[in-house]
Amino acid sequence: MFVVLSGTIMPIPGHAVAVASAAGSVDLNVKDYGAVGDGSTDDTSAVQEALDAAAGRGGRVYFPAGTYKVNPQKTLIVEGNTTMIGDGASSVIQASNRSFGWEMMRAAGSHITISDLTLDGNKAVNRVLVISGGSSDVKIQKSIVSNATHSNDPTSDYYTGVVSGIIVYGNTNQIEIDSTEVKNITAVNLTAGSLISRGIYVTTTWGSKEKAAANVAIKNSYIHHIGPADDGDGIYYEDPNVDSKQGTNTKSVIAGNTFDHNAKRAIKIYAQGITVENNRITNSYLNNNYYQGKDSGKRAPDMYSGISVYGSDNTIRNNTIGGEGSYYAAIEVSSSQTVSNVTVRGNKIKMGSKSAVEGTTAIRVGNAKQFEITLNTIENAEKGIWTWQNAERGSIEGNVIQTTKGGIDLSTYLENCVQKDIVVKDNTVKSKSFNILLAKSNVNVEVSTDNF
Repeated sequence: MFVVLSGTIMPIPGHAVAVASAAGSVDLNVKDYGAVGDGSTDDTSAVQEALDAAAGRGGRVYFPAGTYKVNPQKTLIVEGNTTMIGDGASSVIQASNRSFGWEMMRAAGSHITISDLTLDGNKAVNRVLVISGGSSDVKIQKSIVSNATHSNDPTSDYYTGVVSGIIVYGNTNQIEIDSTEVKNITAVNLTAGSLISRGIYVTTTWGSKEKAAANVAIKNSYIHHIGPADDGDGIYYEDPNVDSKQGTNTKSVIAGNTFDHNAKRAIKIYAQGITVENNRITNSYLNNNYYQGKDSGKRAPDMYSGISVYGSDNTIRNNTIGGEGSYYAAIEVSSSQTVSNVTVRGNKIKMGSKSAVEGTTAIRVGNAKQFEITLNTIENAEKGIWTWQNAERGSIEGNVIQTTKGGIDLSTYLENCVQKDIVVKDNTVKSKSFNILLAKSNVNVEVSTDNF
């Protein structure tokens, strides 16, 4: 309730106030709905009441600085036409560690913005923030999303599953994650034989017929401490429809992000139509990255990969991949499945010179058609560029390569694999074993004399 004195809206203590803006939306303060924000009081009901009051009205729910404890077994639902905003890192919505839940918060609808908030799973949820299938125009801005893991109770439904900071489900459109920090996402229990965690996971609802999320922009964000090495990826963009050759062009971008302490990969792409550009990936491991699941205690690569691409029609350009450790493949293009129309251009790759891991390659190309590897700069890998499976209709041009063993390797150790219709020109290569290695498996491979 409120009274009006001399034209000024004055709240009556203990009653929620909805102040209409000129545009017809409402501005709400979560404390007017009974939230305390003292780090101990259960604010679940108060926060949900404020969100419900804002839903559908263009409502803006303000969270003043404080720690708002919520019950992880009661997922907070943010409906359409709602904005949540705080004072930055000091405005914290935190799951209580007195119990364990599946997800702390779910955004479901259109025109939703979450800004200047810390969403802390507090190691009490499997995933912190979920964007429901079918949602659109959802923005996560200038926020912190952290601390997801598995339950330690073997009888719990949450003992397994893919641990994630942010999940974006299918049939979604215009999803933006901007200037947001995602951290401390750790799997501890085996799921499908591995320890699986994702800082940001773009996928589809299990068993559904959803199409992959489209027009997704993940940009200017900081993603770190995602693990372990078994299967811990900073960003995984997945379209399960690719399995049945029904994948769609997602028209998405992953740009300007910073990664460190991503135990397996920084970025994994199993979808189509994604541009990965201007990201900075730092390998923070040096001979000290270990598996913690089935192969517990066995040393893993410093990182398996900076960027892995398992889908067609993708562009990887102008990324900086470095750090004190090495990569099994700093950029990996395909493995078992065949991809086409992949461009790897203008990337700077520098592996750590003190890594004890053997068999490293800067750009590793598997089963690929119509690929372009151009204008990349490579230092310190054992091999610069290696087409190790069926590679065809490709160009390897204008790369500057300095390696400890081989430069450009067009050979394979696999039977019935062929490298054909590939042009190799204008590359500068300095290596100890060979600059360009050809093989009997090559068909119509053109190596110009201007490589040096």
